Amino acid sequence: MGIKSLNLGRQEYSIALRYATSVIVGIVGKPFLVYKLKTFGIAVMLTAGTFWAGCGGVESLRDSRPAPEPQTTLRIAGAGGTTRVLKLAAGAHEQKHGRLDFEFLSGSGSSGGVKGVLQGQLHLGAMSRLPKDEEIAGGINYHQFGQDRVVVVASSDLSIGGLTSQQVKDIFLGVIEVGGPEAPINILVREEKDSNTKIMRKGMIGDGAFAPGSVTMTSENDTKAAMSSATNTISYLAYSGVRIEDLRVNALALDGHEPGDPNSAYPLESRPLGVAYLPENIAKVKPFLDFLISPEIQDLLVERGIGPVNNTTASRNSGS
Repeated sequence: MGIKSLNLGRQEYSIALRYATSVIVGIVGKPFLVYKLKTFGIAVMLTAGTFWAGCGGVESLRDSRPAPEPQTTLRIAGAGGTTRVLKLAAGAHEQKHGRLDFEFLSGSGSSGGVKGVLQGQLHLGAMSRLPKDEEIAGGINYHQFGQDRVVVVASSDLSIGGLTSQQVKDIFLGVIEVGGPEAPINILVREEKDSNTKIMRKGMIGDGAFAPGSVTMTSENDTKAAMSSATNTISYLAYSGVRIEDLRVNALALDGHEPGDPNSAYPLESRPLGVAYLPENIAKVKPFLDFLISPEIQDLLVERGIGPVNNTTASRNSGS
């Protein structure tokens, strides 16, 4: 809308001048001095003509303001333990950088995370194991950012400070019972495909069947919830979950090695913490991937009992 020529009387000019000044103050944010010229038509031209009748000037001021940068939202799901650690890292990223939004969806395990990435439903698939060859061949890239120790835990009512590897094996296979005559110990395990179960079998208990009466839990969250309220119970969990959520359980020393000491020769392997993503999404996910292996977040993860990445950390690309 252009500037219009107005023929106003003294009263109309006064009204126009007050209105235009209020508009300018509202836009500019500070008093705007309007010189009352003797020729009313010129004064109206500078005020009503420009800012009342000629709204293009107002739009010009508004358009000159820099537009805010669009936020990028990353959708994440997959292995429950790795997702928990990613939430911790995402909170730290939002506090310091704030250029990313995060949407965490219901967990579906490492394989479910990879599937969600390949189907375009997720930007990052949380994984608590290394990718399979067929997953890499299917088109994903993999980025590891930490190592999470698997630990044997006991309910808080049990006064067990530590066990030997042989005792742990015998308990989980039902060779020996621990607990009083009226309260035998309860055993919680995970399904055979679970990465924690695979680490327990490889490092300590072998291929034997779990003790009769063992209860199989279908998720790490269910296991944590049960252990937090259980009595006379033993199980195994990712150490990050014990530390980050401050669970009411005892993480047991094994063969004299404390689980919280990153330099100890704890007899159970650590599981890799990593994410799967599609190469075409690298521009979106790279700022967060870089943050995950930065000294800042690596120090934070070590404080929570999570091993840092090192020179042998695995990163695999679909093209390699």
